[in-house]
Formats: sequence, structure tokens, C-alpha cells
Amino acid sequence: MIHNIAHRGASAYEPENTLRAFERAIEMGATMLELDVHLSRDDHPMVIHDADLSRTTNGTGQIADLSLAQIKRFDAGLGERVPTLDEVIDLARGRVKLYIELKGQDAPEQVVKTLQKADFLDQVIVGSFYPWLPQKIKFLEPVIRTSVLIRLEDRQADFVAWTLAVGADYAHPCWERGSNTPHELLTPAISANFRQNGLGILLWHEERPAELCELVKLDVDGICTDKPDLLSEIIQKEQEKTGI
Repeated sequence: MIHNIAHRGASAYEPENTLRAFERAIEMGATMLELDVHLSRDDHPMVIHDADLSRTTNGTGQIADLSLAQIKRFDAGLGERVPTLDEVIDLARGRVKLYIELKGQDAPEQVVKTLQKADFLDQVIVGSFYPWLPQKIKFLEPVIRTSVLIRLEDRQADFVAWTLAVGADYAHPCWERGSNTPHELLTPAISANFRQNGLGILLWHEERPAELCELVKLDVDGICTDKPDLLSEIIQKEQEKTGI
């Protein structure tokens, strides 16, 4: 089964990385919620993409400089507040899994503590563009599955070796930018190399219907998208076509 991974929730329709966006994504058929984490000044894992509040809220300032109480004062869109990781776990429990992208360099310890306390270790994948962060996650809690996100400009490097070197479980090619047909970048040879080395494969976020139709045909474990309803429809049609 291909995981329908809602990128920052149903972010094409709702304020990104909010409980409203995550709830909408579940309603649209997402099986995993992708979210970003920075730490507040008082060490709470906050679910927000940017290190600064200004793009996605009506506030200003760095997440790392503000307390949980201060961050919660700001509107993240349509009356939503920036959620904590605990709040998203509560929403997801028993319904969907989580894909946590670490943004803050000091986030691993608090994220692991939160997942341990919530007894949610086997319901997540934790990844980052910075390989040392999932490596730290594995060191702190080997049960947690991890991923390494790979930029398009790094695709000529030995990214399989990178992923294996930090003990990650998944490679995540993020190649949607810079190509009109990113599905062609994940060649059979690259896919086979991942699989031969025991790695799962997750894909960039994609919203173009024609491209999603091609991506669901590939040997992958999950696809990120801002439009989980569209991906749900395409996955269902592909399953009906193939009889799976």
C-alpha cells in the first residue's frame, strides 16, 4: 500500500501545519500526516515549518526565542493556533501515522521524549534534510523509523551511502522542483539500488494530476502531497486498474 502523506496537512485547502489542516487531510483519505518541528524557547516541539512566525501567523519573531504561551497567542490562519507535537499526536492516534520533519537542530531529544511519553514510537517516521538529525534520533531511540531527505542537486551523489551511514530506514527524494516530470528521475536502477540496500522509498510532495498518476505506478512506499483528496482518488483508480 502506498501511504498518502498529507504535506503539512491538507495544505492546499487549509492553513498549513494546523490541526484544522490535519483533520481535513484525514477526512480526505490521508494515511500519514507530514509536519515540521521547531523547538520553542522552553523546549516544546512546535509544529511549524519556518523558524520565524511571520509567514504563517500574524506574529513575528523566532520560534526559538518565544515560549509556548507566547507562540499560542498568534493566529496561524482561520483562528488556528500553532499546535504542539503532543496535540497532533492526540489528533492522529488510532487514525493515521505521522511523518515528522525535523527543522530545528536541537529538536531530536525533545521529539524522542515526546514520542516515548505518548507511546507513539511505532507510529512515526522522523526525517530531515540534515542527515545527522535522523542519526541522532536513531541513537536516542532505535525503534523509531527515520528518513533522509535528498535534494535534487544532490541526486548525483551517493545518497544511498548517506542514508545507510546514518542508519535511516527510508530515502526520500525531494525532486519535484526543477523537473516537469520528476517521476522520470526515480529510474528503475535507482529504485532497485534503494531496495537492494533494504531502504524504503518516500517521494517529494506533488500536486499535478498527470504526475501523480505516474508516481503511483512506481515502487514506492509513500507520496507526499498538498492535496490528499486528489491522491486518494488516483490511488483508488490505480488499484482498480491493477486489481490490487
